[in-house]
Amino acid sequence: MGSRVAHLPSLQTLRAFEAAGRLQSYSKAAEELGLTHGAVSHRIRELEERMGAKLFRRAGNTMLPTEAGQKLLAQVRGGLSLLDQAFATPRQRAAAKRRHVVITAVPSLASTWLYARLAEFRAEHADIDVELRVSEVLSDYKRESIDVGVRLGLGGWPGLNVQKLFDEALTPVCSPEFLKRHKLNSPEDLGRVPLLRNVWTSWARWFRAAGLDWGEPSSGPMFDDSPLLLRAALAGEGVALGRHWLAVDELRSGRLVAPFDLAVRDDFSYWLAWPLGRSTNPDAAYVREWLQERAAQEEPPCPVGHTVAAP
Repeated sequence: MGSRVAHLPSLQTLRAFEAAGRLQSYSKAAEELGLTHGAVSHRIRELEERMGAKLFRRAGNTMLPTEAGQKLLAQVRGGLSLLDQAFATPRQRAAAKRRHVVITAVPSLASTWLYARLAEFRAEHADIDVELRVSEVLSDYKRESIDVGVRLGLGGWPGLNVQKLFDEALTPVCSPEFLKRHKLNSPEDLGRVPLLRNVWTSWARWFRAAGLDWGEPSSGPMFDDSPLLLRAALAGEGVALGRHWLAVDELRSGRLVAPFDLAVRDDFSYWLAWPLGRSTNPDAAYVREWLQERAAQEEPPCPVGHTVAAP
């Protein structure tokens, strides 16, 4: 029996794995735990050798758990939670009784619209702790104790209730300085300025709506991350085809402008999602309703299908 326990992964290894999965970054996990990046990487390699499977895959600057990694994460989180409860101090036990809601969201909306709205929610409801987990992967909500998800897609995910948060639309955006410098008076003027591209959005579709017989741009900076695309537009690098709800706060503040009063509906919408069956967390429904009401109060910054107009 003692030999079997001795061969279990160390507690520090399991905590490094859990932190890397939660933060989707070896560097951030190392910073949180006071370790080096190399130490976290080494411990995860040990786990991968032990499990006989890759636990993470790189996607840009993030480390996403593989299917095997997601399954192990759920089990490790459960085990660590039991240990934390068993050895908690009276003060920690009192803190554990606080109301707590776990939200998962796609990175693009999590770092823009949702981040700002959850800050408002926390200010209004200091008694509810909101944990935000950012992931492109459609998680196993029940296994990972997730209360609410915010997903981009067509809806209809198996095992989940869904409610539309809002439709998404695309419109060209740029910095006010860029607009002033290049004098974009009509859609045809886009042919003489740098167009910022994203692998998930089609400029050609907006061109058709604007009456332009243009194909997809073959040059210009390319980004696979929508918030980075907007950062490039904010920096004056060109015109981006921006998603309404990712750019809404920058458009309302005037940090970005929409040169043309025309947007096209995206195929995908943002949805609230939660597990089928009765929830054991009464605050989860309240958070969903709050987000739904908050979204309903907001108008998109540019009408969909409106006539093109000069600024």
